[in-house]
Amino acid sequence: MADMIDFVAIDFETANESRNSACAIGLTTVRDGRIVDTFSRLIRPPELRFASWNSSIHGLTEDDVKDSATFDCLWPELLPLLENQLVVAHNASFDISVLRHSLLANSIPIPPLAYLCSIQLSRCVWPHFVSHSLGFIADSLGISLDHHDAGSDSRASAEIVLRSLQKTGATSIIALANAFDIKFGELYSAEEWKPSTAPSFCSNRESIAIELPEGYDISSHAFFGRKIAFTGKLRMFGRKDAFRIIEQFGGFPSDSVTEETAYLIAGYQDSRMLAKGITESSKLQKAKKLRESGSDLRIISESDFTEMILGPTRTGTE
Repeated sequence: MADMIDFVAIDFETANESRNSACAIGLTTVRDGRIVDTFSRLIRPPELRFASWNSSIHGLTEDDVKDSATFDCLWPELLPLLENQLVVAHNASFDISVLRHSLLANSIPIPPLAYLCSIQLSRCVWPHFVSHSLGFIADSLGISLDHHDAGSDSRASAEIVLRSLQKTGATSIIALANAFDIKFGELYSAEEWKPSTAPSFCSNRESIAIELPEGYDISSHAFFGRKIAFTGKLRMFGRKDAFRIIEQFGGFPSDSVTEETAYLIAGYQDSRMLAKGITESSKLQKAKKLRESGSDLRIISESDFTEMILGPTRTGTE
């Protein structure tokens, strides 16, 4: 395993439910604590089939990758970047699984490698964050991100590790992992691997909750007693977690827009999806019509929503 502050961050996007359906890869190389390169390629998966759910996330379709190299043809470019390196990924269990299945399907020998999950690391370093998704961490730390672009995602994962080093003062990746008792995962072959693990206080939580200051009066919050709706995908929260947060402030989360709706929180729309002619959601259209007819309904961005729910928690926090 590479020592000190040398590592490679990896991110895959997949075409469908199969872990052997990589359609894009991003690799960001870090040497001596500095990002030196980001490598990004589209991949033609073995089965040229894109599930609508996957395309809705990353915006890629069959047409985008039909002329791209297959994984086995791309591997000679990837091997020198990964061989004998520590590999980092945000949700490493997914990305390492995609790598393993892609190699196995092409009968390519798997190079032994060690890996670390930057989600686990971020939960240990910033335990007070309400979410540790890549989008939320990037937004919170001011890291540039074009979410679900494989190259941008890998670079953001690398930045999270570098920010973790800065915050803790650790002088190597090994020292950083040891500080929180995080165990490196190891990949030995297609059939043998060891997952990256972290202590329970760094493990995933089933739900996210805002920790409000003692004595905070939720009736003073703009969401209290009001109906709040959502449209589009959120970068920072799952929809269930967003609903729970609204309920913490005494609001009433909803999947529909009506005359009683006070706020519509608009999630992101991938620019590549918009380029393909996808228009505004029906909820957003309805909200605009209600406003035109005199409704006080407010349409706000996810960033505005985040500011509104984190504002009460910031006194005395880092």
